[in-house]
Amino acid sequence: MSPTRSTRPWAVVALCALVVIAEGYDLIVYGALLPSLLAQPGWGLTSATAGTVGSFVYLGMVIGALAGGRFSDKLGRRRVVVLSAAWFALWTAACALAMAPWQLGLYRFLAGAGMGAALPAALALAKEYMPAGRTGLSVTILMAGVPIGGTTASLLGLWILPAYGWRPMFAFGAAISVVILVLTAIRLPESRSFERASATPPISALFGRTLLATTLLFALATFTNLLTWYGLNTWLTTLMRQLHYPLSSALQFSLTLNIGAVAGSFLIVAAAQRVGTRRMAVFCALLTAGGIAALLFSASAIGPLLVSIALVGAGAHSALILMTSAVADSYSAQLRGTAIGWTLGVGRLGAVVAPSLGGLTLSAGLGPQAVFLTFIVSALLSATVMTALVVLGSREAAPTAVGAQ
Repeated sequence: MSPTRSTRPWAVVALCALVVIAEGYDLIVYGALLPSLLAQPGWGLTSATAGTVGSFVYLGMVIGALAGGRFSDKLGRRRVVVLSAAWFALWTAACALAMAPWQLGLYRFLAGAGMGAALPAALALAKEYMPAGRTGLSVTILMAGVPIGGTTASLLGLWILPAYGWRPMFAFGAAISVVILVLTAIRLPESRSFERASATPPISALFGRTLLATTLLFALATFTNLLTWYGLNTWLTTLMRQLHYPLSSALQFSLTLNIGAVAGSFLIVAAAQRVGTRRMAVFCALLTAGGIAALLFSASAIGPLLVSIALVGAGAHSALILMTSAVADSYSAQLRGTAIGWTLGVGRLGAVVAPSLGGLTLSAGLGPQAVFLTFIVSALLSATVMTALVVLGSREAAPTAVGAQ
């Protein structure tokens, strides 16, 4: 039974954000653990195989997002959020007990399914509790949970990894998830818009004549963006280690990436109120590419290096927020969860490819610079697709076609 509907909008957003924070920790912690996992006795991990193991969580998120978004439109946002949080808490705890790389990959895949399912349901629920015109703000608050969780993982890694190794990092993530799960199960209400909505249209409605281009372009833009964002989140610590920075400094770079993402997203989304969501997403993708390019020229100067990393975090994370906000505003309540789940699900394929792509590039002996160049290209591709969406935006018929609310 759902809690009272008198819950205030900001309380709903806060509860959903807590779920995303737990998800962000469980998701991004792998990047902080990579140097330790590569040195794990008896595992024999290489950069390529570690990248493959890292990809499994994103493959799980693809399946989870597609299923979770659809089920949130059929069964309710709250139910999907609570069940998904319980699922990824269970399998994150299992990761702490993994005795071989294949076990860690399997447990991460299963945890990823829960993470992927929780996000579209939480985004739809938060959007539907906020006043009109506040979609960008609600999505920003929720999506800030991912880098906040990542920041927590980096900070804990500075203390826990040198003394206790990588297993307690997963155990701590599971404990955070359980605490947040209890809070949401007790306090999180169901969406009013979902309860008022009529029958859920078929998935094929996303690919009707008036919505086809919009649906496909949003998915492609998210794919290229997440290829960049999660590629950097997975490999930045290791890349900086290969550029001869000590582990403590490399973890600080990961911390800077995520702090830049959180702080920059609120400033950028505020600017998007004037410029437009899609136009600002183009700017963010270009900012990401520029920030990564700057890394290639500032590796010997710590100040410019930290600024470049912060700009990359702000650009890549804000681009994802703006794309997701645009999707949430472009579809009706009956299809909103499905549309967000489709976009994030297909987009997560970029996150599936990213860890392996970075690992294969390093294993080929091309060096950290080649990995950075790869992600510059993906950021520029994201900017190109979002430019097409800007052009399409003036003619977009999605609101009238599906009765957007």
